[in-house]
Amino acid sequence: MIPLPHGGRLINRESPPSERQRRESESRDLLKLSPFIDAIYDAEKIGIGAYSPLDGFQGKEAVDAVVERGRLPDGLPWTIPILLAPTGKENLGVVDSVRAGDEVGLTDQSGRLFAIVRVEEKFRYDRHRLAEQVYGTTDPQHPNVADLQAQGEVALAGPLVLLRRLELPTGTLEKTPAEVREEFARRGWSNVAAYQTRNVPHTAHEYLQRCTLEREEIDGLFVHPILGRLKRGDYRPAVIAEAYQALIQNYYPAHRVLLAALSITMRYGGPKAALFLAIIRKNFGCSHYIVGRDQAGIGKYYDPFACQRIFDEYPIDVVPVRYEETFFCRDCGWMATARTCAHPVSSRLDTSQTRIRTAIAKGESLPKELLRPEVYRVLARGDVLITE
Repeated sequence: MIPLPHGGRLINRESPPSERQRRESESRDLLKLSPFIDAIYDAEKIGIGAYSPLDGFQGKEAVDAVVERGRLPDGLPWTIPILLAPTGKENLGVVDSVRAGDEVGLTDQSGRLFAIVRVEEKFRYDRHRLAEQVYGTTDPQHPNVADLQAQGEVALAGPLVLLRRLELPTGTLEKTPAEVREEFARRGWSNVAAYQTRNVPHTAHEYLQRCTLEREEIDGLFVHPILGRLKRGDYRPAVIAEAYQALIQNYYPAHRVLLAALSITMRYGGPKAALFLAIIRKNFGCSHYIVGRDQAGIGKYYDPFACQRIFDEYPIDVVPVRYEETFFCRDCGWMATARTCAHPVSSRLDTSQTRIRTAIAKGESLPKELLRPEVYRVLARGDVLITE
């Protein structure tokens, strides 16, 4: 049976067309904010239910509970605060003037109104404490800590109505939780394993995916890459999408794998980000969640296997499918782990994305053992990494 959403109910804050037309016609005098893309993505994901049980941006009580305990006020696990804390002169003028009970419109990057928030609370929050507790560091070199420092000091909280979906370059790959759940049901899938990624697939990723598909209890694999805002040095979202399409179309049985896009800002928060990302996939209908080494980590900020242990501390009714570090062994001639390979470390070929991205940036060739030829051809066209 496809699992229930987090909290037991899939939130839907999408406005019907008739209501949208009315609200848009009345929006001339509405206070409006033009938030940073992170909040734009989050508003849409709240609206379509990807962040269930949230129905709006979180208030002070919820933020404090998440920061201090990794839970919502009712005790439900939740590890990443979802804040609306805009900055910029015009936005700050709106924040200063808004009062509890007011409605505020949110505009997307093209200036179109796409959501309305009914403000229930305006509050200050401790950015230093949030960074320390959620991301485990206050180092401004950490991309999400830098994001926090760039946010406004005052947050607005309250439920939202989503007037329209965002127009995203990922197009038809973007699916709502309801749409994905319907597709799982159509395929007869009950136990679905989610695969989280922000990278193009290499053979170590494929190994984990194939091992998961071999499990008797797994009906299907849901490959769900983050294709929203990533950091400098990551792959461009369109490149990730095209590379996964090439892999799946050429090497996987179509009836056992589903690919969709998740446009949010990546949280590089190690264990707490891994749990947050698993909760999202639970809302999309996944019963299992693949957790490899150092998921959602960056640099040396996190213990590489803390992302696996957190599922024991915060049970979310999703089965973590844990894997050790994988590598290509020249002597074995295939992917392996320390549990399956007897050869020395010197026989191992580094499959890290850092190594692959560095080689791409320098224009160096990569061994065929790391990448399928169809994926390599996508990367070989150049301009595949985010540079700004």
